[in-house]
Amino acid sequence: MAAVNEDRMQAVEQLQRDLAVTAETVEHPNGLCMVTASAKGEIRALHLHPALLQLGARAVGEIVTETVRLATNAAVQTSFNKMALALGDGMAIDVESIAGDSPFRSKWNPVVPPKSAAEAAPAERRPRAPIVEDPDEDAFFENPFGRR
Repeated sequence: MAAVNEDRMQAVEQLQRDLAVTAETVEHPNGLCMVTASAKGEIRALHLHPALLQLGARAVGEIVTETVRLATNAAVQTSFNKMALALGDGMAIDVESIAGDSPFRSKWNPVVPPKSAAEAAPAERRPRAPIVEDPDEDAFFENPFGRR
C-alpha cells in the first residue's frame, strides 16, 4: 500500500514538473505573428513579421492578442492531455467538470443548453379575473341544505 502511494506521489510530482514547462508555439492564420506561450498565459517568445508593423498599432495589438490566446489554449490543451495520460481519463474528466472543458473540446463539441419553450415564445397575457367583494364573509358557513 505504501509503495502504491509513493508511486502516485512520484507521478504527481512528475506531472507538476511537466506542466510547469509546458508551452506551445502557434502561428497566426495570416502568418504575420508567431507566439510561444505557457498554459498560464506567459509569453515565452514572440516573432512579428515586418509586414505586420505596417498595418498599424491596433492591428498589431489585435493579432498579437489573438495569437497569444491561441497559443495559450494550445498549451492548456497539451496540459489536459498530459494530465489524462498521467492520471487516467476518469480523473481528467473529473478535473474538466471542475475547471471547465479543455479549450479544443469546447470549440469542437460545445455544450449548449437547449432552449426551453418558455424562452422561445412569450407567454400570452390574459386579463386577471376581477376581484369580487363578498360582503358576507360567513356565507361559507351557511346551511347548504337551506338553499334550493
